[in-house]
Amino acid sequence: MKYNVIDLFVFIVRRWWKILIALAAFGALGVALAFILPKRYRAEVKLLPTVQETGLMSVLSGIQSQLGISGLSIPGADPAASIMLTYADILRSQTIKDVVIDSCELLKRLDAEDRLEVYSELDGMTAFNLILPENIFVIEVVGKDNVLVAEIANTYAKALDNYLTHSSTTRGRHLREFIERRLTQVEKDMQVAQDSLTAFQRRHQLPLMNPETGAEIQAFAELKAQAIQKELELDYMRAFSTVNNPQYDAARRELALLQAKLATLPPVASRYVELYRDFAVQQEIYMILIQQYEQAKLLEAKDTPLISVLEWVDPPAKPFAPSKSLVVVAALLVGLVLIVAYSLVRVYWEHVISHPSQHEKMSYLRDELKKSFHRKRRR
Repeated sequence: MKYNVIDLFVFIVRRWWKILIALAAFGALGVALAFILPKRYRAEVKLLPTVQETGLMSVLSGIQSQLGISGLSIPGADPAASIMLTYADILRSQTIKDVVIDSCELLKRLDAEDRLEVYSELDGMTAFNLILPENIFVIEVVGKDNVLVAEIANTYAKALDNYLTHSSTTRGRHLREFIERRLTQVEKDMQVAQDSLTAFQRRHQLPLMNPETGAEIQAFAELKAQAIQKELELDYMRAFSTVNNPQYDAARRELALLQAKLATLPPVASRYVELYRDFAVQQEIYMILIQQYEQAKLLEAKDTPLISVLEWVDPPAKPFAPSKSLVVVAALLVGLVLIVAYSLVRVYWEHVISHPSQHEKMSYLRDELKKSFHRKRRR
């Protein structure tokens, strides 16, 4: 039995008006589905970091440790991209989700039984994307309520800004309070060192420090450090070698030479150097703390927002899904495929009927299928 495509076209041409009616029916079904299917709206808020200096990086590093986030980075990428990856982890934290749930009253508006259900629905509705190379961070919310998705997206952005600002000021306040306590202690230590140095000078009638004596003290300090280092080296060598070891003997001779040089200074000068060294160290620590104290005060007083919202979102007027045109086109395509399949089956069946031998085979096949089906039902 043979038949070709021409038979199929003949079948279609003879019934063209029925086929048009069927296609129209599928098109009407597509239009109905386009209006019946639930609408989904999408709201997007776009953000940019407004601070790129070390202050923000340190704040975000602290936040990462608070949230248990491992170090996030993109090898070779702009540091801003790494900062924005941290934004996504902050927004996924339960702290921010609780703010969004309470602010938007999601327990009532989503008709959820508990917060765990809202967490799950919120995760399904939201997505956080980073647009490269523009370094734009996007908060995307998708849902059935256009007002709700816009409100959730805007609330996420506000919660992120408030969280970063609070973390920055809190970190600055804690740092300032810590440095204030250290400054108080260092001021006392520096005053004690200065008083001891002054009293020692007066008691022994020593001259005040000048550049020349400062250089001499520096040389003595270096000599003293070398002697201490050599003593530590000898103590270490005693643990695994004997006194007859040539290296140990050489180190001992070097120490003896250093001690002989140090012995040329009177005990008064040696003590004077130690007192001056203690005072200089406390003075250096004080200067470093003063600089850090000013930085901490600036960090605490900083009121510049850490993120800039490029575009707040209004409730979207049109849904992004489903696309009515795509639904109608898909319905027409499905209808066309079904019509062609039906036409193929009808043409094939007409050929079978027109050939008795083939018709007998088909009838035999049908009877066998019925018997097999009835056996399975009996079992």
